[in-house]
Parts: sequence; C-alpha cells; structure tokens
Amino acid sequence: MSFKNKVKYGMAVLRVFFITRLIQPFLRLIFGPYRPPNSDDQILTYAILANNKPYYEFKHQKHSFLLKYQGTKDLRYLERVDVSLYSVNKEEFLFVRTRPGVDIYNVEKHPFMYSIQHSAAVELLIVPHDTIFKYLRNKTVQVGSNIYYVHNHGRCGSTLVAAMIYQTNQCIVLSEPAPIVNLAWMLNEKNCPPSRKSVEYLDLVRATFLLTCPDPNKKYLIKPWGIQTLSLLPLIHQALPGIREFFMYRSISPTVLSFKKIFLDDLYAMGETAISMLPINYRLLWNKIKQGDEEEAFFFIVLCQLHACILEIQDRVDIKSFTYESLIENRELFTSRLLKELDIEENHHSEALSALKRDSQANSNLLSQKSLRNKNVTITKSSLEWAKKIAFEHFEIYLEGTEGKIANQFI
Repeated sequence: MSFKNKVKYGMAVLRVFFITRLIQPFLRLIFGPYRPPNSDDQILTYAILANNKPYYEFKHQKHSFLLKYQGTKDLRYLERVDVSLYSVNKEEFLFVRTRPGVDIYNVEKHPFMYSIQHSAAVELLIVPHDTIFKYLRNKTVQVGSNIYYVHNHGRCGSTLVAAMIYQTNQCIVLSEPAPIVNLAWMLNEKNCPPSRKSVEYLDLVRATFLLTCPDPNKKYLIKPWGIQTLSLLPLIHQALPGIREFFMYRSISPTVLSFKKIFLDDLYAMGETAISMLPINYRLLWNKIKQGDEEEAFFFIVLCQLHACILEIQDRVDIKSFTYESLIENRELFTSRLLKELDIEENHHSEALSALKRDSQANSNLLSQKSLRNKNVTITKSSLEWAKKIAFEHFEIYLEGTEGKIANQFI
C-alpha cells in the first residue's frame, strides 16, 4: 500500500476509533437507549449527527455514523419512500432515511448506491432479524419475480449495463447496494463455503433481497459489487425462485488491467484484502498457490468468480450470460438481447444505447482523479501465464490468447 493510502487508511481508522470509543459512549449515556423495545413491531431510531466516511465506503455499519438515540417507531415506518435498507449484520437490519430531494436510485448522478445512501443519511433505523422475518411473513408471499440480478466479477461493463437500463426508465436500478455485499461477506466468513445445502441462510437472503427491492409492483435491476458476491449464487434462486439472474464477464487480462488502473501501486495489497473476504475454500487455495507478483491477486479473484458461476450453471439453464466483448463488437445486437432478457420492449433500444455516450462512472470516486484515466499500465506476460496455469489446474477454466479469453461455454 502506498504511503498516501496508508495515511488515508490510518486517518479513517482514527476517526472510527474516536467516534465509536470516545464520543459515542457519552451520547449513549445521555440519550440511551436504556432498554430494548418491549414490542416485536418496534424499531430503534437514531438521529445521525455526523457521517463518518469509512475507508471502504460500502462497508456500512453503525460506526459509520455519530448517533443520537431518538426512541422507537412502528415497523410501518420502514415503508416510507425515503427509507431504504442500508446494511445487514449478524443480528440486525439497518435502514436509513435520506434527506429530502435526494434520489438514491439516480444512477446517472450516483453510480454507486452505497455512497449516496451514506452521505445523504439523516436517520438510522435498527431492526432485529427475527422481527423482520415476522414482518415479511405477514405480507403477501413474494418470490422475487420483479427482481433481475446481474452477477459479475467486477470491471466487466456491468456498471455500464446498469446505466443502459436506467436510461430506459423501465426499472429501478440498484447499482452496488451495500446490503448485498454485506450479506455475502457474512456468509463468506463461515467455516464452510455457501452451497445449495446452506438452507439455514435462506430466510436471511430472502429478507435482504425483498427489503432491498421493497415494492412488489415495481421492476428492479440489481447490479452488485462483483468481487465477492458470487458466493450468493447457490442461494438466491432457492430463496426467491422467481428472480431472474444473469452473468456479465470479460476476458481476464483486460479485467485485471482495469483493476490495476484503479488501484495503481496498491494492487497487490488491495487484492490480498479482497481475497480475505472470499469464502474459506478460495482463501485456503490462495495461501497455497500465491507467489507474490502484484497482479496475481486480482487474477485469482476473477477466476474465483468465474469458477463459482461455472459450478452453479452445470445443471441450470436459466442464468443467461453477457460479455463485455460482445457489447463492443455489436452494441445493437447486445442491447436488443439485453432488453429482451429484462422484458423491456424494443422501442427503448435507442434510450439504452444513449448511455454509451457518457462515462457510466463519471460521478464515482473510483475515477475522480484524472491520473487514473491516463495511467499507462500493462499486464506482465508471466502473471498471465501463471493465471492460465492456475485456471486450468484448480478451476478447470480455459484461458486463450494474450487477453485470457474464457473458452468455457456459458449459457
């Protein structure tokens, strides 16, 4: 990690420490809460006094804010249009109410939902898992037929796809909602990697998705943070059999090159951090095969995501795939196929294509520095050869050519 980013990370840690260990206890002593709610249909509410921007913006939890306890509210408060699911942890669901006039679903202004939710939050609402499970059971049964989900491995054009669908105005587009990645991280921490046998997690998965997409009469497209979320693949369809899933991917070499342009000299350190949040089987494998070249970690991460998808589609025919290369080669055909799969009429074709005229991540922090756009970086031949060897020996993935094109057949 570069010295500049070490300082940035250190300051973020100090801010969190200062707020959670020094200031927050005094506020809790003065304002409470002194006891939990007496009723199962009550939620804890906190006024947000300050938004503490964490180093990883999407790692949202209570310590992201300086909080003043307000009291309790009825569960129906969660149905307000300005209240949205903010995060999920091992015991609770966290919601935020955002300030008036902020559209957290405007992908054009806010490419990543986690960032605007955090910066615009004025109130935090906390509800235990069991209370939410009971709340959802009392509602009309939903199977997720209004939800479309784009699995991806990151840096593969999935954000651009989200922008294309947003332009049609036919879907509410959720680009990288934090609850989805928080859910994946929780499951990835387990001593056994998530699988179709992990039925004990289905209530949590179902609740997280339904709370992220709360209106059953509206169509939602979820484009998650891709690096660690493909561990959800075996569970989503079981929890919500009506959900429509897709997979977006790209040749492995330009994918890692794109990561390298973002993280620059922090590539290996950021990769190691990301790998530490993968399921345990991949973490153990990494410790056996890593050699230390800076590009290896992200080659490995992308291969893990591809492997998870290959395992899941072996006996399924409902997960359609899209490639970044097919978008570049024939944007007209790609767009027509995409709209068809999302049940959007063809007359929205030109609207979707209009997204290609602008940078889909222009307002994000990832590319806020002009130097990142113009940075001249390359992928070493030795790293790509290492990736090809690992892909074949450990994942049964076949990479071809100088770009590492995936030869495996997806649907």
